Amino acid sequence: MTKFQDPRAATIAQQIDSINTAGYESAYDPVLQNHVVQGGLSLVEGILRFDVFMGKVQQAARERESVWASQVEQNISGIEWYTVEYGGITAELPRLHEDLKFVPEDKQILMQSKPVALNFLAHWNQVFKVWRYNKDDCNRWSRTRWGNFYTQYLQREWLDLG
Repeated sequence: MTKFQDPRAATIAQQIDSINTAGYESAYDPVLQNHVVQGGLSLVEGILRFDVFMGKVQQAARERESVWASQVEQNISGIEWYTVEYGGITAELPRLHEDLKFVPEDKQILMQSKPVALNFLAHWNQVFKVWRYNKDDCNRWSRTRWGNFYTQYLQREWLDLG
């Protein structure tokens, strides 16, 4: 079970999940999917079905945005807590829930957890392979040395050991 920083966040995460599920189910069109792969729809019917699909996807996006705006307006934290355990050592750390938005106080929570995450990693640095994520690099993930990781650690605001 997910432990949220703010108990109200559970309701919002559930709303977003429901919107995503309903949006997918209402937008799913097996006829369109089958005929796009195999051909057989006229150009007009294909365009009409695609327009209906896009309308449902856009409606779900508007509903999500509305829920997120309400979350931020009410200052409901998007932080969830997770536990990392290895070799009998446990660390409880925060991260932004995938279905929620950031509120200003969330950054402080993440920043305060940085030493806890580093201490956990430092204890096991002989066992773990340390990887670095770079969103600007086409490879995204690259293995790094502990010294390089620590240099990057000093420049970053928080860590996620997910």
